[in-house]
Amino acid sequence: MVKTAVSRAIGPHATIQERIPLGFQSNELFDVWQNGRHYIAKQYLKADELADAPRREFDALQLLSPLDVAPQPVFYDPDLGPVVIYEFLAGEMWDRTKPTAVQLQQLADLWLTLNDMSSDDLWLSRGMERSMQDVAAMFHNYLQNYETWAMAHFPPGLLGIAHCRAMLEHLPTILNSFAQLPEPALLFCRADPRFANVIQRPDGRLGLVDWEDCGLRDPARSVADLLTHPNQEDLLSDEEWGAFLRPYTTERLKTDPHFNERVHHYLALFPVFWLLGLLNYGVNHFNAGNSLKGWQPNRIPVNIQLRRYLARATCWPHQPTAADQASLTQLSFFPD
Repeated sequence: MVKTAVSRAIGPHATIQERIPLGFQSNELFDVWQNGRHYIAKQYLKADELADAPRREFDALQLLSPLDVAPQPVFYDPDLGPVVIYEFLAGEMWDRTKPTAVQLQQLADLWLTLNDMSSDDLWLSRGMERSMQDVAAMFHNYLQNYETWAMAHFPPGLLGIAHCRAMLEHLPTILNSFAQLPEPALLFCRADPRFANVIQRPDGRLGLVDWEDCGLRDPARSVADLLTHPNQEDLLSDEEWGAFLRPYTTERLKTDPHFNERVHHYLALFPVFWLLGLLNYGVNHFNAGNSLKGWQPNRIPVNIQLRRYLARATCWPHQPTAADQASLTQLSFFPD
């Protein structure tokens, strides 16, 4: 499939080499060279994304092409399968590197540029079509899936079930409060704001890759996602995040007076999302035949990250203290 798409887009004599996948990657990437030029071929693998994800990515790359903030699009033909080809974007990804205040301000400026794009004829970002009630049901299903697995395969994990249930008992109150806020205007957002998708380019500018989830979205949701994403949730203090939040929030508040209130509510939901999502992902990872002993899905010991998310969720609307974190150290959701 990849060879066919590359042959159609670039020519039959291109060199194709698969990239070593990153731990969180849900697609296959291939380096492609032809006449000294470097391209990437991206093949989508998740069954529920084969139609929408490549279309969103290619449409976004075409939309963004004049801004030169993303890879330049080359080829996508749905009749040839879920493969998108684009030019390689040179630079170093942030990933687990802590960005400077200047870099965070660059990111804020870039996000604001994206938000300013016309919303006419744009599509919803992935997940925006799902209601809060559906999300709450998903949370309960994830916890049930984990509990069933822990009973059979890791009984020590059952100690955390009561904490998770208590966390979920607060969900209706949070959602009811959230529902009282006015509906926001949806803006173009990149979604999936992991630092691994931020590229520090050789000339100092930033670029962004991996646009398959992008589209119209509540920008407050994107901010909360950025602050709590497992790729980087431990890298920056609240004070350090201010280098991004001050310029971005200042601009958003000019037209969106309830922006901070929505960020506040999303910060209650995203730790729950990531905690239960990682529990469910771990169960599926095990069921696929993988060992979970010493598992580090984000190059962080998974139990440490899960305890941080649990502390964030249970302490909301306040930030967890060191004592809050210490009170959970006896919990292990997966084998160390």
